Amino acid sequence: MKQPRISLVGVAVTALTLLASNGARAGSFYLPERGARAMAMGGAHIAGSDDMNAQWLNPAALTRLHGDLALYVDLGLIMTQQTFARADDAEVMRKDPRYANGFPEVHNEGPPFPDPSLGIATRFGTEDFVFALGLYGPYAGTNEWPEEGPQRYSLVTLSALELFVQASVAWRISDELSIGVGLQWVVTQITQRLAISGYPGVFGWAEQPDIDNLTEVSVSDVFTPSANLGVLITPVPGFDIGLSGQLPVHVDATGELAVRLPSHYYFSDTAVQGDKIGLRLDFPAIIRLGLRVHDDDLWSVELAAVLELWSALDEIDVIPGAGGISFTNVPGIGSYTVKAFSLRADSKDVISVRLGGSFRPGRGLVTLRLGALYESTSLPDATTSVLTIDNNKIGGGLGATFHLGAYDIDLAAAYIQQLERTVTDSVKYQVNPIYDQDPSAYGDTGPHVVGNGTYTGSYLMFAATFNASF
Repeated sequence: MKQPRISLVGVAVTALTLLASNGARAGSFYLPERGARAMAMGGAHIAGSDDMNAQWLNPAALTRLHGDLALYVDLGLIMTQQTFARADDAEVMRKDPRYANGFPEVHNEGPPFPDPSLGIATRFGTEDFVFALGLYGPYAGTNEWPEEGPQRYSLVTLSALELFVQASVAWRISDELSIGVGLQWVVTQITQRLAISGYPGVFGWAEQPDIDNLTEVSVSDVFTPSANLGVLITPVPGFDIGLSGQLPVHVDATGELAVRLPSHYYFSDTAVQGDKIGLRLDFPAIIRLGLRVHDDDLWSVELAAVLELWSALDEIDVIPGAGGISFTNVPGIGSYTVKAFSLRADSKDVISVRLGGSFRPGRGLVTLRLGALYESTSLPDATTSVLTIDNNKIGGGLGATFHLGAYDIDLAAAYIQQLERTVTDSVKYQVNPIYDQDPSAYGDTGPHVVGNGTYTGSYLMFAATFNASF
C-alpha cells in the first residue's frame, strides 16, 4: 500500500467497517451464542448458566460455581460459508469482457476463525459471594472475498478483533435470589479493504478497473468502558428465571487509511494531505430472558429470548483527524477538504428465540445437551451488502459435558443457516469520493448500485471448554 492518496473513501469506509463488524450482536458479526454449553443448547443458557461463561450471559449465575477457586478455558472454531450472486448490470456486461455473460457467484474464502477465552473465579473464603475475572471475545466469522470480484465495492477483506476484559461479582442473597454485575473494558481493532471507484464523470465509466483504487482502513479504540448485570430468581424449587442486560458500548475509534492508486494515468498527480480519521457510534443495549424448569442436575429445559436494541444506531459520526484531510489535483473536480459528517444507519432491533435442554442419565459422568434457535436480521433489504450479510437465521446445537471429579470437559457443535435473501431495492452504491463531493459531473448517471443480488450464508461451529473447581 502506498502513502494515502485519493480518498474520502477512508472516512466513509471506516464507519461502514465498524457497523459491519460489530453489527447486531448475534447479528452480522457476533453469532449466537459463545461458550460450548450455551452453543450446544442453541443459546438457551440464561437461567441455567452454570460455568464462567455466565460473565457474558448472566453474571448472577456465577453463584453456581463450585469450590473456592474455579478456572475456565474455552476455544471456539467458527467456519463461515457465504455466497453473493450480484444482480447483472447492463453497462458492466457491455463494457467489461470479464462479465459479458453476467456476474459469477462469489464466495467468502476466509479461513476458520479460532476464538479463545479465559476465566478465573474465587469466593475468597465466603459462602455467598463470587468474584471473577475473564477475557473473551464473542464468536465471529471471517471475511475474505476476491480482490477483483463483483463484490469488491462492498468488501474485499475484513479482520476484526474485539476483546472484553471483565471483572464480575455475584451475590447469592438467598436460595431464591442472586444478583451479579460485571464491569467491562472493551478493546476494538478492525482492518478492512475494499475497492473504491475513482470515476470522475468526464471520462471512463463507473466500474472501469483501472480507475478503481484499493483502500485499506485500520481503526481502533483501546478502551471503551461498559457493564452488564444479571438476576437469577428461583420462586419455587425446579423453576428458574434468569434476566440480564448488557449496557450500550460507545466506540470512539481513531485510525489511518492507505490507498493503492488507480493505474489510469489521469490520476498520476492526485495527492492527499492528512490520513488520520475518527468515528463515533453507539452499540445498543441487549436484554436476555430465560425460563428454566429442571430436576436439579438430572435434566433441564430452558426457553430464552434475546432482544438487541439496534434501532438506537441511527447514524455514525465521522470526524477527520487533527490537521484534517484535503485532496488536490483530483480529475474532474480539482481540490477539496473533507468535513465532519454523519452516515445514516438503518439497523433494526433483533429478536432471538431459543430452546434448549440437557439430560444427565443417572446423574452419571456425562451430561447431554441439545438446542435450537431462530433469530431475525438486523438489516433491511435496502442496506444489506457483502459488507453486512445478516439474513434471518435458524440453527441448532448439540454437545456433551464429561464430569471427571473436579474437572468438567465440554464438547459442542452447532450449525446456523442464514435464510436466502434476494435484494432488489438496494441503496448500497459504490463509494465514490468525487461524486460525493460534486455529483454534477456525472450528469444523469451516478455510482452503480452494488447491493442488489442474492445472499446466502451458514456457520459451522465447534467449541471445547475446560472447567476446574477446587
